[in-house]
Amino acid sequence: MSGNRNIVSIIGPLRKPKLMGFANDSFTLIVTEEQSIFAKLTTEIMKKVVEDARQQAKKEGKGFFGQWGSQITGGMNYAQRYINMEPDEILKEDPANFFIPNSSIDSVKIRYRDTDDEDSSGKSEWTVTIQARSQKLKFNYDTDPKNELKRAYGELVR
Repeated sequence: MSGNRNIVSIIGPLRKPKLMGFANDSFTLIVTEEQSIFAKLTTEIMKKVVEDARQQAKKEGKGFFGQWGSQITGGMNYAQRYINMEPDEILKEDPANFFIPNSSIDSVKIRYRDTDDEDSSGKSEWTVTIQARSQKLKFNYDTDPKNELKRAYGELVR
């Protein structure tokens, strides 16, 4: 990764269930050498990422379809923008953003769950539980995050 050399890994979107599980807040986990930053993914951020991608494509002389393609790609790769941001800048981006020191993390557990029922159409998901001294954070993720989490937290991942 080029850009901010303190960043070890970027994982997202992680979904944090709320409202009795009927809604989620989405977060991007940005792990630096010292801390784990949780950056909330908001509609405003996604709009800005998509608009920035469109403007960049326009500057490059791309036509309508080129701009449209860039918007789609930009939306799918939104988390990569954190590579060029400093931790303080990420934390200030939204009031819901927060961090925990990596030194306070006791374990990171990954559990696979096959949600093969009528409502979920056979969708699988992974649950990531980060146990820190001061709190326990639980998120859902659509693909297996084990490799990225191992890169970020090493032997703490179980």
